[in-house]
Amino acid sequence: MAHMASAVMPAPWGPALLRFAASLCLVLTGALVAGCGTDAGSTPEQDVRRDAKVIRQYFPELGAFEEVVWTGELLGDARAALPGPTDFRVSGMVRLTASDARRLRSEYTWQGAPEGPAVLAGIRPYVPAQADWKTSDEFTATVTEGRYAGTFHIDFRKNTLVFDATNPRKKV
Repeated sequence: MAHMASAVMPAPWGPALLRFAASLCLVLTGALVAGCGTDAGSTPEQDVRRDAKVIRQYFPELGAFEEVVWTGELLGDARAALPGPTDFRVSGMVRLTASDARRLRSEYTWQGAPEGPAVLAGIRPYVPAQADWKTSDEFTATVTEGRYAGTFHIDFRKNTLVFDATNPRKKV
């Protein structure tokens, strides 16, 4: 009878799943920390974050923006019977540098957006009124890499970009 050596082979999806889980934990931790201590009477400002590091990790294509406000929420039923990844949504407004606004304008084809951006409630007060919103399928495809749903609206007059994405992936 031949003796076979047993070797445990790591699952090929292991590192990718771990990276996804780590990214998800970072965003979820931020969303949960931002929501700590809030109640039904909380104001949207309490749920809004201003730290740029997370947004730069998910959307490096935006460049070295000057300001960001963003918020996130978990989607679905957190009490689901089966444990597993939870979907999340993140919305925000970025004030682009003039040079990054020029770069985005020249690198991508933009068209007028018939409707303004749809974002989470906490970000709505930060979305400029009377903006000249433009969108770019090309830019959206570059940012999302076809791996998740996202929308990006830009007003080049105000150097403002508004984003809304479900399950974005960290790139840096």
